Amino acid sequence: MPDTDFSKLMGWLPDVAEPAFEQTAHEFIPFQFQSRALDQPGVPIWEFAKKVLGGRHLPTWRQETGDCVSMGAVQAGQYMQCYEIVKQYQEEEFKLWFPPFIYGVSRVHPDCGNGQLGRRAGSTGSWAAVAMKKYGVLFSDDAGAPDYSGDLADAWGYRGPPDEAYQLAKDNPVKSCARLRSVDELRAALINYKPCTVASNRGFNMQPREYNGYHVFTPKGSWAHQMCFVAWMDDPFPAAYRLNSWGQSAHGRPLNGEPPGGAWNLAEDIEREMRSGGVEVYAMSAFEGFKGEADFSILQDGMVEKVEEPDKEPEE
Repeated sequence: MPDTDFSKLMGWLPDVAEPAFEQTAHEFIPFQFQSRALDQPGVPIWEFAKKVLGGRHLPTWRQETGDCVSMGAVQAGQYMQCYEIVKQYQEEEFKLWFPPFIYGVSRVHPDCGNGQLGRRAGSTGSWAAVAMKKYGVLFSDDAGAPDYSGDLADAWGYRGPPDEAYQLAKDNPVKSCARLRSVDELRAALINYKPCTVASNRGFNMQPREYNGYHVFTPKGSWAHQMCFVAWMDDPFPAAYRLNSWGQSAHGRPLNGEPPGGAWNLAEDIEREMRSGGVEVYAMSAFEGFKGEADFSILQDGMVEKVEEPDKEPEE
């Protein structure tokens, strides 16, 4: 992506984020787990996604406009759905989610942005979470979903999705979201397979550095941008895997089979980020997906038994 102006893709609005959360705080649940929750990292969540997709990673979305808030939400949510299909035996058919629906609802619906942004691009993490919780998810192959483009995302972001898109999405909500305030909460969410969106002003070098055999982001500069965290590891160092939406080649090739388009983010760097103020991190769970037949073939590999149960970019 040598000619990309990445500043045009940074659509998180820090000046709006806290008022937006205060407006919608009643929609979020407290962050907590029951006593049976996992306390150590297990199989990375992308291994469940690869079970669903026949050994392939989920495609990494590539933004064309300032719709990063919807992209981070979609990528976190798709991983959540794959985990629920494989490990929680949800009888659902996996479908790619369509970001412009979340983007449009988050900006214009009275329960979210209510059109207050006008022609200004962007949104907030809380508005996107409420959009998914109250109005559901449109799938990329639904009749009301055109091909993704930046122009389409901008159009839905300015005037809202069409009525038929709301009708198609309403049966597919994300049932719960919780705001996280610390690295300890983030770790607990991720090792219990609750992917998280993350929005802040934290920027990074585009090319991750190699550190103890892993690609790791180096903090640098300021990005008003939403991404997502999809996995946690404690060894050989504590870190979360941070997935961006600038295409699968934006940050080089992962070194250990991780999803392309992201890198590991050291826990100490995340802690500094979360203490900086104004950061939005939301864990999501319990997606009501498109009903389908149970596919027991994805359970035959012993890999899934290693995890105990807790109580677009197209291919280039």
